[in-house]
Amino acid sequence: MKILVLIKQIPDLESKVRVSIDKKNFSMKRQGVPSVMNPADKNALEEALSLKDKNPDITVHLITMGPKQAIAVLKEGISMGADTGLLLTDIAFAGSDTLATSLILSKTVLRFDDIKLILCGKQALDGDTGQVGPGVACRLNIPQVLGATNIDLKDKSCVVKREFRNHVEQLTTVLPSLIAFNAHCNIPRLPSLRGIYKTQEWEPTIITNNELKISLEKLGIEGSPTRVVKTFEPKLTKTTETIKFTEGSIPMDHIMKTIDEVNG
Repeated sequence: MKILVLIKQIPDLESKVRVSIDKKNFSMKRQGVPSVMNPADKNALEEALSLKDKNPDITVHLITMGPKQAIAVLKEGISMGADTGLLLTDIAFAGSDTLATSLILSKTVLRFDDIKLILCGKQALDGDTGQVGPGVACRLNIPQVLGATNIDLKDKSCVVKREFRNHVEQLTTVLPSLIAFNAHCNIPRLPSLRGIYKTQEWEPTIITNNELKISLEKLGIEGSPTRVVKTFEPKLTKTTETIKFTEGSIPMDHIMKTIDEVNG
């Protein structure tokens, strides 16, 4: 049984390197910015590896899309216990929004046989859209569960616990399915010494659009209906007001009235 895990390399938001914005296309300049695996994707990978621990017949396969430097997150996943890794990289993919990205990923998934589960993070910290996972599931016409925190495999189904509106739901979905995990739903394992040694000479399978054969009109900036019209850094100001209440006055009414005035 094969489990696919979709992972993404994102800028390390905890690093002290200042991120700048390209003034021409309003995209983030990633050169020189440290990168890490998206946290929610790492939680999804941990769930896949936990299932593999329980069932040795399971193999875990990683897919990521990006430039050659994204090989680093594949190697991290391999060192944690994943079996294979695949890099989708092509100049034609550059600038793809969530619609184009989901197309590229779904076409790649179809190259695999006997896929029972596709796991991913609910959303990435850099784009924060939460649209790629659902987009892949829709293109493959398979069930999807979002906001998952835990999964348990049955014969032909999967029992999923997910957080929904401050409640925990337990759902059963047929296989194959796509499950998108919340960040921090588990504690990802550290890379093993054997896994780190394995990655020293390991190289991923690389797929370009020569293999996928997707029309260029559906890729990159031209194939992306989403347009970023402006990106800016908010200017934060601090103002302090001291309010003295007389006996019998209601502080909350005054606070709410002030908020309404600020919001216009």
